[in-house]
Amino acid sequence: MNGLDIENLVVDFDNFKLNVTFSVPRGCVTGLVGRNGAGKSTLIKAIMRQEEATGSILYNGITFLGNETEVLRKIACVFDSPHFNGAIKPKRLLKIVKGMYPAFDEEMYRGLMQRFELPDDKPVRTFSTGMKRKFGLILALCQRPDILLLDEPTSGIDPYDRGVVIDLIQEFMLDEGHTVLFSTHITEDLDRIADYLIFLQNGKILLADEKETLCETYRLVQVPELTEEMKGEAIGVQKSMFGYTFLTKQKEVSGENVLVKTPTVEEIFVHLLGEERK
Repeated sequence: MNGLDIENLVVDFDNFKLNVTFSVPRGCVTGLVGRNGAGKSTLIKAIMRQEEATGSILYNGITFLGNETEVLRKIACVFDSPHFNGAIKPKRLLKIVKGMYPAFDEEMYRGLMQRFELPDDKPVRTFSTGMKRKFGLILALCQRPDILLLDEPTSGIDPYDRGVVIDLIQEFMLDEGHTVLFSTHITEDLDRIADYLIFLQNGKILLADEKETLCETYRLVQVPELTEEMKGEAIGVQKSMFGYTFLTKQKEVSGENVLVKTPTVEEIFVHLLGEERK
């Protein structure tokens, strides 16, 4: 069973249209990658029923309609900006959230607040961007969800705390029944924890596959000059003062001063996006 099954999901604005079909495997971290404006936040809001949309969404195999309470108690989200009143203090918000989510783990909450050194008695509006993101993740994890949606959760967080956040996601995924959909522009995080990748461009899916499959499908090539043979196989060619860089599906590329390596997630995204725009 998949954590999410999304079919013909359409969100239609005056100047933008999201139209996607995909599944998010249960027991896996799926990375959602795309430029600003590609539709990542819109997609997550639609899954959370905060954007009007048409199409079908199954949450662990069940529909939202008729199962609203069960779905909302089994899914948690960290949005790209806080969805609570900035004047409220964490200790007050804790009481509200506990009333909404019977499974809320208060012991876990207090431990994570201490681990992140977040104050319990100061208004959330006094928190830095990074503190707000960490606080949002704490609230989401302590709901004990089965499905966790994360919209740019490590943006604005210093490198040390980014590592802590990634560790928390990995700890969450120790339960094989859990599912994570993780949107980010920090593709280094996806290199560390993603199992699947979805590349979103202009409201449509450009590519979706297992991360290891994608990385093994392509090779990143750096050459001082492009030959005619290379041009025929090159994907997303980029020129710099040092020569040319491109993706190829050829495992072996011969030539003088040719460097070939397995690409990172960021390198795949940058070159595929360049090819698509071309």
